[in-house]
Formats: sequence, structure tokens, C-alpha cells
Amino acid sequence: MKYSTPRIVQHQGGRLLRWILIVLLMCIVAVASYYITRQQIVLGAQEMQAVIRLQKERIAELEQNRYEAEEKLAKMERTSLIDREAMRLVKEELANFQEERAQLDEEMIFLRSMVSAKDEREGVQVHRFSLKSGTSEHEYRFRFTVSQAINNGEPATGWVFLAVDGLRGSEPVWLPLREITEESTERIKMRFNHFQDIEGVIKLPEDFKPLKVIVEVKPSNKNMSEVKQRFDWVVKG
Repeated sequence: MKYSTPRIVQHQGGRLLRWILIVLLMCIVAVASYYITRQQIVLGAQEMQAVIRLQKERIAELEQNRYEAEEKLAKMERTSLIDREAMRLVKEELANFQEERAQLDEEMIFLRSMVSAKDEREGVQVHRFSLKSGTSEHEYRFRFTVSQAINNGEPATGWVFLAVDGLRGSEPVWLPLREITEESTERIKMRFNHFQDIEGVIKLPEDFKPLKVIVEVKPSNKNMSEVKQRFDWVVKG
């Protein structure tokens, strides 16, 4: 009797079923990824709205403090025995309230713009650069904000570099951060989900005339481009 080795026959139906299952699984993963990303965007917007609510509460508190300070000042001005030192302190307190209120208003405008913005760019931006006089001669305090669109998803990381362009005599000079800070700071670390306020103090040489401030942001994220911006040297306050 002659025996033959049986052949293993693979049914096309089983192979087709496996392909259907693989495609279905890929669709499920894609849908899940979309909803996870969407949830991160929603949570980011909710966080910003929570900060805005806190800002509003602080503004209301400042308004009440300002009203009480103005009432106190009015009473002092009406009395015959005026304590000049007390008046000076109340006026100083009132000025501080007004300054903080202005800063909070600016912060709220910025936060609202971030929440409502439909910016699809992948990268960081530099906002609200400002300079103020420091506590000693030739000393200045800088401040600015770096941000990314809420829908970017991942935290922005990297380094921020700062330099000042100007003249020493008639010669153009470029001063990096390490030459104008007491700590000889080379760069500033950056890590944030939505935005980060960056501030510090610089001190310039006596014979140096500043013209521009250069802010350069170098993200570590592969999908983010470097940003370099120049700001006019304008000192406020």
C-alpha cells in the first residue's frame, strides 16, 4: 500500500480574518491616540482658565485694598494733625497696589490670548520682553515669556541665551549673558508645558551703550525650531 504525506491547507478565510483584526486594532489605536491628545489639549485649556480665575480673584482683592488705602489717605488729608510719614507709607502702598494690578491685567490678557488662540505652529515664541532699572547704576532687570501652543502636547525643553548689542566708543560690541551677570551665567534652562516667565539681572560696563537685546531659544525637542528675536533697548521704570 502506498502512503502519501498529507498537505496542510491554509484556508483563505482565516488569513482574511487575521488581516481584518489587524486593521481593526490599528483603527482602535488611532482613535484612542486622538482622544488622548484631545484630552491633553482640553486639560491644558482648563488649567489656563483656572489661572485666569485666580487672577480675577486677586484683582478684586487689590481693588478692595486700593479703595481702603484711598479712604485712609483722604482721612489723613482732612485731619489737622497730618502724619507725613504715615501718608508717605499709604501712598507707597497704593502705588504698589496699582503696579500689581497693571501686571495682573497684562498677565490675564496674555493667558486669554493663549486659551483662545488657534495657533497650529509647532515651536516656541517669545513675548512681553521688558527692561527695568535695577538697584544700582548700570544694573537692569529683564523679563520675558516663552510659550508654545496649547495643542503642542509635549513639554518644551531646552535653553535660552541672551546677549546685548551696543557700542563701546564707536566700535560695535556684543556682550553675552556670561559677561553681564554676577554669576557668569552661560544660559537659562527652559522647561514648560504652556509658558514660562524668565527674568534676571544684568550689569553693563560703564563705557558701553546698549542698543539691542538678543533672545535666542534653542529647544531640545526635535519638532521645534530655534527662535531668535531682537528687542530695542527701552528701559521702563
